[in-house]
Amino acid sequence: MSGVVPEIAALAEAVGPGHAERISEGALLLRFGNSVGRFAVGRLGTLFVQCGKWGEDTFDALLTELTEVALALPYAADQSAGLPHDRTLVANNAILMHAFLYARQLILGPRDTGLASSMAAILADPHRRFEAERDRVGLADARRVDARSVARLAAGAEPMERARGAARGLALAQTLRGHLPTHVDVPRVLHSVDTAENRFVQAFLGQLAEIVERVDALARARPGGSPFWARVGLDCRDMRRALRPIRDHSLWENVGRLSHVPAASSVLQRRRGYRDVFRHHLLLRAATRLPTDDVLSRLLGMKDVAALYELWCFFAVVRAVEQVLGRPPDSAERPRVDDVQVDLPWGLRVAWSEDVAVYYNLTFSQAHHDARRSASLQLRPDVVVRVRAGAVDTMHVLDAKLRIERSGAAGLEQDESKSFKWSDIAKMHAYRDALPAVQTAFVLYPGDEAEQFAIGGPEPGAVGAVPLVPGDGLEHLVEHLRRWVTRTESR
Repeated sequence: MSGVVPEIAALAEAVGPGHAERISEGALLLRFGNSVGRFAVGRLGTLFVQCGKWGEDTFDALLTELTEVALALPYAADQSAGLPHDRTLVANNAILMHAFLYARQLILGPRDTGLASSMAAILADPHRRFEAERDRVGLADARRVDARSVARLAAGAEPMERARGAARGLALAQTLRGHLPTHVDVPRVLHSVDTAENRFVQAFLGQLAEIVERVDALARARPGGSPFWARVGLDCRDMRRALRPIRDHSLWENVGRLSHVPAASSVLQRRRGYRDVFRHHLLLRAATRLPTDDVLSRLLGMKDVAALYELWCFFAVVRAVEQVLGRPPDSAERPRVDDVQVDLPWGLRVAWSEDVAVYYNLTFSQAHHDARRSASLQLRPDVVVRVRAGAVDTMHVLDAKLRIERSGAAGLEQDESKSFKWSDIAKMHAYRDALPAVQTAFVLYPGDEAEQFAIGGPEPGAVGAVPLVPGDGLEHLVEHLRRWVTRTESR
């Protein structure tokens, strides 16, 4: 029993506070709640915690779509321009951890879609530059001649000597009246792997390695043995091991230092392996980063599924409004950043001029005397779409709810439908009642049933539910927004 207790203590420390409850000297109850992902637990290995609602494909789609839409937003300040090769990405702690998140997924993620697959293609068939040059070789060493070689012989430009022995019978010796050249000017084609494209790939690998080293230094500098930073340190170790054989490959011995990114290169844009590395470079260098909640560990090894879904829903609404209006947003407020995290602040706005805006966690209270006024309680819906018609602002609430009611016969999983919870519909009525400017209030949930309950009166509106699942498209959401947003906008 004495050997068990230290392991139990180590396990409790590894999974972190809030996830472990000691129920006896040798037993531990693990509660992961909304957290999913991988938990390093020392000698016991790694625990993989999954959510029954979603599979890995859904999570991959959620994170991919989050990244794509966040990178496309026209943030108002500090936007990077051009593609100069520099080290500002690694040197700036404000975005270091978000670069690390991307690098971690790239290096330690699925082999068939990550860095390993791209580099295997490049190392197996690296891009080469072919150059033609001239050389003077002895006649016996000449293997290929061209018109210039023959012209120099005909002009007597090569030194001659009398042919001897069997060489006198050669056609060339007979043509040159019993003489043969001692040396011949011949073409030679050289190939080199020292190309701008290979220099770019080498520099990108160096950038990844430096990100790992800087984050590892941060992890080692954190006092107190934090489980989170311990996991970060283990990730750095694994990333370093994965990068080492790629960076030590003999190809790089003949590749020079990069001076600029050859962004117009057809090799980087089209060739297998190279185009993937170039795409990763663009995502890593982009001025925006994947926004996360205020606890970075939700994306580093363990993810709070409800927080991720809420965040993804905000960006899904941005994409859907873009489709409804037929144009991208004109501006977007930037997240707050520090050395280890990006925090998407309450009230963050993405806007299409002054006509339409999408807000993340917009606060309604009695202190406001505009469209954000609440008749009673302070409320903060997950997503709010504001539509301006003349001088009047109309609000449409969309609240992300990662929970479902399952209907259908027990044991018949293939016939089971996933519906919204009626208690969430009641909350939508509460939004409508408490917030005078709110015309519609709908639940966004990962199910398959859409429902709308019309509300009459001088300002007709509705409450209901809109199914929204990562990777399944935005058709229901676009239809909902087209029905209400364009109706309000055209008033």
